[in-house]
Amino acid sequence: MDTADFELVGIGNALVDIFAQKEATLALPEASKGRHIPVEQLAALVQQLHEPVLCAGGGAANTVKLAAQLGLKTAFIGSVGDDGWGAAFARELETAGAKPLLVRTDRATGACVILKGEGAEPSRIFASPSAALELGPEHIQAELVRQTRLIMLDGYILGRTALVDRILHLAEQYGTFIAIDAGSREMVQTHAPQLETYCRTKPLILFLNEDEAQVFCTYLDPRMGLLHPDDIDEADRFRPLQNLTKQDIFPIIAVKLGDRGGRVFANGETYIAPTQKIVPFDTTGAGDAFAAGFIAAWLRNRSLSDCAELGNQLAREIIRIPGTRIETRKLAHFKRSLNRPV
Repeated sequence: MDTADFELVGIGNALVDIFAQKEATLALPEASKGRHIPVEQLAALVQQLHEPVLCAGGGAANTVKLAAQLGLKTAFIGSVGDDGWGAAFARELETAGAKPLLVRTDRATGACVILKGEGAEPSRIFASPSAALELGPEHIQAELVRQTRLIMLDGYILGRTALVDRILHLAEQYGTFIAIDAGSREMVQTHAPQLETYCRTKPLILFLNEDEAQVFCTYLDPRMGLLHPDDIDEADRFRPLQNLTKQDIFPIIAVKLGDRGGRVFANGETYIAPTQKIVPFDTTGAGDAFAAGFIAAWLRNRSLSDCAELGNQLAREIIRIPGTRIETRKLAHFKRSLNRPV
């Protein structure tokens, strides 16, 4: 892998996201473990889809792509197969302006199929990480971490202890900032002690959605689990996060609240960032877009309120389209605003 000076490097599962309309004629597989199915079943499902839209995906990759289009110098580290999907994944990163630092393996490139339901019907998601799971600690170069201002970790790699420990050890050694998007409620439930330790000991920006934040708050203060969300106002609901940030400049904890915008907790204070409510076409990738806007603004020394506002604006752009490929021209005015002096 080549190294260079980067503002943001994403590390996580390299997946091709495949978007299509759910149809009654589809023969859907049974997911034996969460959303995961064998790669052969996923390939068979893709063969049935009508006019699917393919995008380079995975949370960290989505964030890096969008940040690159905002003018940041970015890269992504992940593992793909030596196949057509892997080549397409690399091309899309390059087109967005991000450098693909990809490990090639003999396994098929990982993929995730998102089937959009009709009306209020939820989407069905089927995933096969495949080659994405081949990324290991041996693939993380010390020099790359040294030359990077902030590393964004996909929460779905938190269970790969050796890989995460290698990244965090090098980041601490070289003074590199860390951001983590928790990824899912289940990841927070499983790794809450780990996340708390990182919050208390690392220069960390933690991104959570509302559900993940409630799980983390209940871990931090078990009394929260005795209360129904309707019986407590939003400020008190997230009080454990505010308390966790009192100790120092870090952690910074950003909670994504969908059409209600977001809340940011830092230095024991709360920053509220409302957003304009719109009817979404597809909400996939909205959290990744929020993280991209927030990190881009933070790295350009904007206020936390401004960081959250840019995150909201990018999230609104993502939910207007299928997939996570925003046209660069639509992001041009955001890029110009970031390049203005503070």
